Amino acid sequence: MPVYVRKNMVITPPSLSALSDHEDDFVTDPDQVRDLLPQPYRMITKLMYDTLDEIWGVIQDREETRIAESKRIKPPKYQCALQMQNYGNALCMRDTQDGRYLFIGIPEALAVIDSIKQQTLSVWDEDKVRIVELEVCLIGVQTYLVSTIDDSGLGRIFAFANETLHLMKIMNEQGGEGGKINATKCEPSNEGDYLGIALEDPSSSEKWLEVHRLPRDTWLRELESLSQSSTEKKRASPVPAEEQSENSENPGAPPSEPQNQEDNTTQEHPNSPRGGSPSGTAPGEKAPPKFSAPVLVLKVKAPSSISGTQCITPYHAFKQVDSGDVIGTGQNHMFTSQHLDHRKVIFDHLHEQYIKYLPSEDKQANQPLMPSFHFLSAGRILPLGLDQPAQKGKPTSVAVRWSGRNSSQIIFYSLIRPSKDVELKPEVVWPHSDDVTVTQTSPCSQLMAIGLASGIITVWDMYQGVQRRVVRVSDDSPVSKLIFLTPGVCPQHTPEYQPYQRGIACYLLVCTKDGQVSLINCAKGCMDDPIIVIKPSAIDEEMVTNVEVVPFLPDVMCVVKKNGTVLLQDILTSAMLCEVTLPTTHTLFTPVRPLISLAGHGHMLYLQGLQKDPNQNYVNESEVLGMQSLFVFQLRSFPTLDRYIRKAYTEKSYIVHSTADKRVDALLQERLSVQALRQKRMQERWSSLKDELALIRMVKQANKQKVETDFPYRVASNKPKWAESSIARTPLLQQLAEMAADDDDF
Repeated sequence: MPVYVRKNMVITPPSLSALSDHEDDFVTDPDQVRDLLPQPYRMITKLMYDTLDEIWGVIQDREETRIAESKRIKPPKYQCALQMQNYGNALCMRDTQDGRYLFIGIPEALAVIDSIKQQTLSVWDEDKVRIVELEVCLIGVQTYLVSTIDDSGLGRIFAFANETLHLMKIMNEQGGEGGKINATKCEPSNEGDYLGIALEDPSSSEKWLEVHRLPRDTWLRELESLSQSSTEKKRASPVPAEEQSENSENPGAPPSEPQNQEDNTTQEHPNSPRGGSPSGTAPGEKAPPKFSAPVLVLKVKAPSSISGTQCITPYHAFKQVDSGDVIGTGQNHMFTSQHLDHRKVIFDHLHEQYIKYLPSEDKQANQPLMPSFHFLSAGRILPLGLDQPAQKGKPTSVAVRWSGRNSSQIIFYSLIRPSKDVELKPEVVWPHSDDVTVTQTSPCSQLMAIGLASGIITVWDMYQGVQRRVVRVSDDSPVSKLIFLTPGVCPQHTPEYQPYQRGIACYLLVCTKDGQVSLINCAKGCMDDPIIVIKPSAIDEEMVTNVEVVPFLPDVMCVVKKNGTVLLQDILTSAMLCEVTLPTTHTLFTPVRPLISLAGHGHMLYLQGLQKDPNQNYVNESEVLGMQSLFVFQLRSFPTLDRYIRKAYTEKSYIVHSTADKRVDALLQERLSVQALRQKRMQERWSSLKDELALIRMVKQANKQKVETDFPYRVASNKPKWAESSIARTPLLQQLAEMAADDDDF
């Protein structure tokens, strides 16, 4: 309302008690025409001021963080020791479990190099394909199984033995009247017993997963016989010394083009696999060796969207539903299409104000269907094969998760159930409260960690079938990566009495999409909060994009940030050990998904770098072979890693299952081991009893003498007749008689 104030009017100043407590009262204009802003403008002003205060608080926090980071002692920077420009265009890399070799997929070839010496050992370049994905596992003594996928969608299996690559099988070889089938994922089990391959039919958009049983033992025998035959041939026809010197001049070079164009058809590559088979069989040449074929044991189709049943009568509907033995996947039901549509209309009407915040159905439908699977050994959840000694330590089941559709379910299938049909029903179905974003198993496949989109982590003991931990690591970011650390880096709780170990504690490294890295203790009954190793950065360029644990140095991890920074950090103390820097002429290639490998027992680091300005020649033009290069860092030469390399790590299993027989045996062994100690205790106890008896006798003798002195007549009259007997008594009877006499005296 308007306020009327007379001009040239003297107003008496208010008293001190009437002064306003508002800090802005002194700037109030007494000549203002109107009062304070009415509603809703006062509320809008308040919200704006609150928003500005929050923004200013965020700015202050970022500034304080920046100042604190600038004052911190920066880790030392180490540069690379070797630049492999010939392998700079690598598409994928995998190191072996023992750290001996490094497999590199390059355009038109698959190469194997020594991870320590960087020497090329074997190259497979028969079909001239681009290997885009590969996985490696150890199946024998320095014998490795390699599964690859090329850019054309073909999945191949190789065996590397005696420094030679052998093509074992093409899993989705095209042929016949059927259309082309593409492979999108191909992974073997830890020891090469099974192989899972995800296939897709482009014509019908159908996707499915196939699990094959590999004849590992048969392949090892066939490779051994092939190696013996090749050795005998080499002894029968020795190679001239001049040819040996030519082949050994440049052992570390990758495949290169022949120098003379005329000899292109007859010249053999100097680094071609020794004993390898050519791409085509010429007249007079021996055909490549044939190996045993894998056996298909399981086929899992991708889940389809839930639709109404096509059954007309309830009888046919009841025949199609699940038997009820396990929780179903929701595909077989008795709901008609009209019923589902009616339910959707009711749901949309009741939650109309919230549906607009959900992602559109088109966006959800366009998410790619990709299976993630893990091979598991027998346990209480799937006990089939648990009582078979031949299946101990071998995969007996597979856990499958499909991303994009029904991603909140993990479905378990048996691999050893006798059946003529390969399309088996699931044994167990695990539904979750939210979409499953990542799953991971321990190397022994006895522990399984599940990460949800809501930031919740669930850890299961697959052998005992119990849940170990359920913990939330983030409130607003999904889980992106899980890594089990070896139990040797986790402090173990030693029991006070039990001679057998009741459980093993291990750490789980958790990464979220916002760049946070946390550490979770997976011990039984542990209720500790997650340890934050790296906090999420407010600056987008400082966000962590990838984390890898250094092999054979389990408490050191390699951290890659979005700005291309590569750091080595202590996992337990969160201390920055050093920074790995590329030359000033290069930057990290694709920091979001960097091509990185830690090989050579954790002593060598391989990074792919990209030349910053391809138009500028930083080095000699004759040495520039491309924009990309593969850089090698010798971690063992970094002074900050010396104490980690010298540190001895104790190998421990991830779980301990103490059965009743083992516990009884441990208790008996413990009793036998302390038997000598028990005898010593008994002797000490008897000596202490003798001392106590002597002390009692001394006290009683003193009391007896005092009684005889004070009352001599009572002693003479109360003396029993049997005390005067002359019969010889044993020492024990003598002591009893004396004690009885003392009692009579009292």
